Amino acid sequence: MMFSKSGVVPEVLLRLAESAAAPQMSAAALKRRFGPRSAWVPASGQIWRAVHEDRTALLLLVAVEAGAVTAMPVTVDRIESIDTLVLEGTTFGVLVTVWAGLRCGLPMSVLDRPVDDVAADLVGQAQRVAAVDADALSGVATAVLEVRAELEDDLAVFAEARAEDAPQVSGAGRAEAGPGIDFNALDPAALDEAATRLNVPLAETLDLLDGKRPLTSAEAEVFRAVLGATPVVAPPPAGLLVELTYPRWRGLVREHGRHRGLTEANARSMLAYEVYAMAARQTGERGPSWPQRIRLWAETHQLDPDEEA
Repeated sequence: MMFSKSGVVPEVLLRLAESAAAPQMSAAALKRRFGPRSAWVPASGQIWRAVHEDRTALLLLVAVEAGAVTAMPVTVDRIESIDTLVLEGTTFGVLVTVWAGLRCGLPMSVLDRPVDDVAADLVGQAQRVAAVDADALSGVATAVLEVRAELEDDLAVFAEARAEDAPQVSGAGRAEAGPGIDFNALDPAALDEAATRLNVPLAETLDLLDGKRPLTSAEAEVFRAVLGATPVVAPPPAGLLVELTYPRWRGLVREHGRHRGLTEANARSMLAYEVYAMAARQTGERGPSWPQRIRLWAETHQLDPDEEA
C-alpha cells in the first residue's frame, strides 16, 4: 500500500475518497472524526494504519494495554477463509477482510493514525474466528496462503519495533560509559570550565552530570578532560518511555528527529531524556504528568504535537 505525498493517508484510501466511493476517508474527514493527533487514544474496535520502516498495514485493535496492542491485520478486499472475517458497511466503502487467525501482540509505537472503528460485537466475532485450529489451514487455497504469508512478514517487522522502544542513541552520538563522577568531590571552578567548554548553561551541564541524557562523544571528551570521568547515564522513567510510544506523540517524535537528523527510534529516545531532564528541574522528586511535560517541552521548542510529520 503506497503513501500519499503528504504521508497522511495511504494512497489507496485517497483514491477511494477521490472517486466518491468513500469521501469519509479523506484526510479532512478523518481529522473531523478522530480529532487532532494529540487527542488520539487507541481502543479496542478501532482500525489503525500501522507504519514501521518501509512497511504499512491496516490493523484492527482487539485489546489495548500500556505500550502494546493486540491486533489483527485488515486488507481492503474480500477473502473468505477459515480464519478470516469479511466486513461490510465500514468507512472504507468496500468490503474488507479481517485476518483474525493472525492475531498477535504488537508495540504501540507502530500505530500511526486511526481510520475507522467497528462495533464491539464484530470484535467479539473476530476473536471467535481467531480461535480456529491452525491445522484447519491445510485445506486453504494457495492464493490465500500467499497473502497470509505476506501479512505475517509485515507483522514480524512491526514486532521488531518493540526492541527499538528502549532508550537508545545513534552510534555516531554514543559515548562509552565511564566510571562515574563523585559529586561530593566536584570543584565549582571545574564545573564552570566544563560548562564553558560545552558552551551550555551551568544548569544543562548539571543535567548531563546527573545522567539525564546520553552524552555525545564530544561532550564525553570534555568531561574526561576537565573532571577525569564521564557521568553514568540512567534511563528515563518507564512511564515516560511508554507514553512516548503512543501515536499522539508520533508527529512530535518525527519532527524532533528531522531537526536532529535522527531515526524515529533514536528521536524518541532523545526526546524522553530531554523531557525527563526538564521535568526533573521543574518538579524535583514529585511524579510529573508525562503528557503535560511532553506538551510543555514541545511549547518550549516551538513544536506542535498535532502537526502531521
